[in-house]
Amino acid sequence: MDDKKLKQLFVIRRLSQKDKKWIHRDIFRILNKDEIWILAYENIKGNKGALTPGSTSETLDGLSLQRVMNLKNEVCSEKYKFKPVKRIYIPKTDGRRRPLGLPTVNDKIVQEVIRIILEAIYEPVFVEESFGFRSGLGCHDALHHVEQKFRWIDYVIEGDIENAYPTIDHHILVNILEKRIKDSRFIRLIWKLLKCGIIEENQEIWLKTGVPQGSIVSPILANIYYQELDEHIQELKMKYETPKSEQNKQKNPAYKYFEHKIAKVTEKLRSHEPQSPERKQLAKELKQLRAERLTVNSLKNKTIRVEYVRYADDWMVGVSGNRKLAQTIKEDISEFMIHSLKQKIHPYKTKVTDLRQGNVHFLGYDIFLPRNRPISSYKGKGVKTIRRGQPQLRFDVPVNKITKRYTERGYLKQKPKGVRPISRSFYTVLEDHVIVSHYRSIWLGLLNYYSGCTNRGRLQYIHYLLHMSCAMTLGHRHRMSCSKIFKKHGKTLKVKISDTDKTVSFPYKTSWRLKERKWLRGKKVNLPTYSYMKNLVSRSSLELPCAICDSTEAPIEMHHVKHVRKNGYRYKGFHQQMTLLNRKQIPLCKDCHQKVHSGVYDGPSLETLRKQMRKTVGS
Repeated sequence: MDDKKLKQLFVIRRLSQKDKKWIHRDIFRILNKDEIWILAYENIKGNKGALTPGSTSETLDGLSLQRVMNLKNEVCSEKYKFKPVKRIYIPKTDGRRRPLGLPTVNDKIVQEVIRIILEAIYEPVFVEESFGFRSGLGCHDALHHVEQKFRWIDYVIEGDIENAYPTIDHHILVNILEKRIKDSRFIRLIWKLLKCGIIEENQEIWLKTGVPQGSIVSPILANIYYQELDEHIQELKMKYETPKSEQNKQKNPAYKYFEHKIAKVTEKLRSHEPQSPERKQLAKELKQLRAERLTVNSLKNKTIRVEYVRYADDWMVGVSGNRKLAQTIKEDISEFMIHSLKQKIHPYKTKVTDLRQGNVHFLGYDIFLPRNRPISSYKGKGVKTIRRGQPQLRFDVPVNKITKRYTERGYLKQKPKGVRPISRSFYTVLEDHVIVSHYRSIWLGLLNYYSGCTNRGRLQYIHYLLHMSCAMTLGHRHRMSCSKIFKKHGKTLKVKISDTDKTVSFPYKTSWRLKERKWLRGKKVNLPTYSYMKNLVSRSSLELPCAICDSTEAPIEMHHVKHVRKNGYRYKGFHQQMTLLNRKQIPLCKDCHQKVHSGVYDGPSLETLRKQMRKTVGS
């Protein structure tokens, strides 16, 4: 296959980078390229939901190149119809349920093709303040942006959109797409996607609004939809912010007079020798001028600044000014959401918060500014200088929310004056290394996500609770006290993995210094390069012969395994061979595939499979 045809995607991306208002035409023809369909399969084959069925029983297991090409032809002839999305509900910790859509396997591949094209068109257009569902960016990039830009902010508007995804208006979304895409066939494909409906409790429901949560293309469609909000807030910044050219002109004339006098006296002071009578006299004069300057306002009016950040449907607007201005901007955004996007912001959850009087909750952190400004003083060349600095933003761990979550899951127990760690009785049937590995993954997940917190003591408290809960669970399993468990395995609870020489331990941490604080950032949008896409297509297993019998007779189907290596579970038969090969997909002919699924696999040894895969893949 000619993977050079993928370069058309990069031509589209360059055009969007060159001109953010560029109108793309005849996009649908890209769907005629075989390479983009193989690329779509390669992108989604390793996803956790690859073997999760939608409204039909089909999954990616058994997919062949012939089936992908048939799907391509059906879409290009405009005969393809999306199946209704199967809706399930995932319970939340607060008792509510979050809806999740499960599309069919064919719909997943078509959605991935659409996502690849939309990403090439819109990724260069998205504003820098948008961080959600963008390749290379994450929550820590958004939080780092907040730390850098919101430090001098007085009031924050916490944004909360009521039922964000289910209330996205289809007509408005398509109108937004048509601003940059003039291709009726591609737009008709988007309409088919939006009108596919859902299946809930064996009943088909046809919705006039919303994009299904959980589908592959929903995140980028939501970003395209809320790009209108991003652009509107950019207009508000232009409207209300004090222009940089006028910021210096806003200084009070009396304050500028004292600045000029201080500069003149400082210049004279440096021309005299240290400890000279003239220098001492000038130092007294300088001190007096600085004291008088403190009694004068530096600016005629306060310089107004507006900052913004958005992660998916969570957003904040920071205002450096008075509360009335923040309230005006909030009402303006509310009007825009109602009239332009036909969505409502939550009347109670969307509020204006003074950063020095209360906390702002954003992406799992409690953010606030200390009331007292730090004072630093130093003495040099006979002059004592006192400075009152601007405090840095504080990022706190929401301990109460975290302890409540793990209390409901059985790791902790609520007491009148707090919580205490307990044994998780469900895990006592598991092997020691599985228990330790589980607690290890929980703690490392929390440590990595809250690595940017400024109050390290709160993170230390969470560490203590999980560390003791792990020791109690091991003690419960072996009918031993915690002291004996620590004496046997040490503070790190180091245990040996069964049937191997490897060990696993709890990451016991003793240092909680503030200088260890850091954000795990992607720093910039990381879009796939041409060479990366080309390698994915050229090394695809869809065109390889059967890994068992070396047959090339069609159809060659892809055999999928959900977990290649999973602690606490030992695969048997062909899955064991794949586990040792460390592969989640492997090409098989139809006969060999049926033998594997029926459990009668009695083929070549692991070494033979390894040699064949080396020969076919070239590794």
